[in-house]
Amino acid sequence: MIKGPLDLEVQAFDVDPNPGEGKVLVKNRYTAISAGTELSIYTGTNPRVYEPGSWCNYPHVPGYAGIGEVIAVGSGVGALKVGDRVFHHPHHASHDVLDSRYGLFAKVPEGLYLPEVALSRFAAIVLSGSVRLSRPELGDKMALFGLGIVGQTAAQLFSLAGADVIAFDPVANRRKLAEKVGACLGVYDPTAENARGVISRYQPKGADLVVDATGRSETVMENFGLARRKGKIVLLGTPFTSFNADVTKLFRYIHLNWITVIGALERDRVVIPTDDETHSYVEDVAYVLDLMRRGKLNMKDLMSHVLAPSQFKQGYEGLLNKKDEYSAVVIDWDRD
Repeated sequence: MIKGPLDLEVQAFDVDPNPGEGKVLVKNRYTAISAGTELSIYTGTNPRVYEPGSWCNYPHVPGYAGIGEVIAVGSGVGALKVGDRVFHHPHHASHDVLDSRYGLFAKVPEGLYLPEVALSRFAAIVLSGSVRLSRPELGDKMALFGLGIVGQTAAQLFSLAGADVIAFDPVANRRKLAEKVGACLGVYDPTAENARGVISRYQPKGADLVVDATGRSETVMENFGLARRKGKIVLLGTPFTSFNADVTKLFRYIHLNWITVIGALERDRVVIPTDDETHSYVEDVAYVLDLMRRGKLNMKDLMSHVLAPSQFKQGYEGLLNKKDEYSAVVIDWDRD
């Protein structure tokens, strides 16, 4: 429970063994912490925490993604049964209720490392909200800013889609991790090398795509000019803090160079598959899990810590203040 800025506690609660019509009770095994959305709530930089009735106003029970086992099924549930392992969007809790009617879940295939599965939502975010919208082509040169968990995942998925990824991040550990995963054409420190000069070595005309995974408005303002004429700028990270700038320079560049700006919030498409939609969010999640199963998408190496619920604050503080040590954190609900 996040009670206010930098103030959280682990609380006990009662579990109703009867989940209700259309719902299932899930015993969570692992849940993943979001270093973007969740930390904006934990630190109070997300303005909506102060809005009464908003989805994240204080006090707030956070939660982002996880894997668990179905232990009870309500009436009218046909898609899941007791014993199924399921990826879903739970609260950070030992147990949670999943409403099967909304479809935000996927059965987990055998052969996957379960803590890794908890991180798969980040891949679904990138695939659904960014790769599918920007439609990279084979050989496109892409400038990626930010190598947190979302940026690391974006490097892999855009690379799978055919883009040559040139990544930038000032944190040495993140750069080393990207080099280990091996999805980038090149990895650079933007404080040590001029990004424009780096891009020009690969593509003198500029980047076909500029993808911001930092969520920092100042980073976007610093780097929008790297996009070539008729290029694309993808806003993958979510901005939360205020930033003052003269945006006329940005707007002129977009206007004079036919730049396409893409807002890449997850789930722009339908959740449940239909005959009229090419892709659905549920299909994207299932595809991500299959990529992981086949060794095409590496989320395991992105995970730096698996912590007990009692260490929750350590996970938040580590992601916030120790970026050279903490890359992705998963909570193990079977630990004391």
